[in-house]
Amino acid sequence: MNRTAVPPVLAATDFSPAAQQAVHRAARIARELGAPLVLVHVHEPPVLGEVWRQWQAWVPGVSEADTRTLQQSALTRLQAMAQVMGAQLGAPVAVRLLSGRAAKAVAEEAAACGAQLVVIGARGEHGLADAVLGSTAERLLHSAACDLLLVREDGGRDYQRMLLPTDLGPQSREALRRLRRLLPKVDSVLLHVYELPYESKLAYAGVDAARLDELHRRAQAELALALQSLAREVGHSDLPVVCKVVHGYPPAVIAAQAKALGVDLIALSAGNRSPVERVVLGSVCLHLALESPCDLWLVRASA
Repeated sequence: MNRTAVPPVLAATDFSPAAQQAVHRAARIARELGAPLVLVHVHEPPVLGEVWRQWQAWVPGVSEADTRTLQQSALTRLQAMAQVMGAQLGAPVAVRLLSGRAAKAVAEEAAACGAQLVVIGARGEHGLADAVLGSTAERLLHSAACDLLLVREDGGRDYQRMLLPTDLGPQSREALRRLRRLLPKVDSVLLHVYELPYESKLAYAGVDAARLDELHRRAQAELALALQSLAREVGHSDLPVVCKVVHGYPPAVIAAQAKALGVDLIALSAGNRSPVERVVLGSVCLHLALESPCDLWLVRASA
């Protein structure tokens, strides 16, 4: 495959152990796709920003020279990492040392280099601060225009099985096709999670348990047929194994099914960053970004 004809894979690192796993995962994916790999590190200013810079000269041991030293040290580490990854890939690995807020800088670099995928660790070096202030991963959900992969698993192993939640809509169908094309060797389980229309109000309206059971059976049968049809459409042949229809609240069910099935990747559509999508992200993608027991691949719909 002509490597220059394939959009690059971008791996962002803060040099934490989680980020190191993400870099290894990005390298494996880049090799499988025949894509260039770009390593990015963002030198972030202190939280206080301009206030810090004004007081910087008064703080012992911190100066502009120290900042430049830190940047050079980061660049040296990034270049050393690129050499190791390049030897594994058999191709040069580009490096970018950026400044600014991590999510914004990574999203802008991904757009500038035309990346098809951004790969980051699901947990960075800041721990509790990320949880309180909003993690880089969360911000990238809203700012990155390409696919985003949040890595929790060992990046040195191939994916064995992935869970593909779908709402049966057009963007979800596009995501399933793309993932089937990008990861053709990975076993897949298609999952549709449903709730009955106005389900929470049916009992209050006097609908008895027998009638509710009937509605559930009918919904499950119809959705199972629709899911099997979708599976055939996107290239799956082992239908009894890969199709599941489960009742419940989607984010919680998806996470629970991922644990029960022992998958090492959840992959689903993240929409196209419309205002409506921000609401969906809050309940599904964002929930999984925080709670997924395995890697999470968010497929961005085409513009």
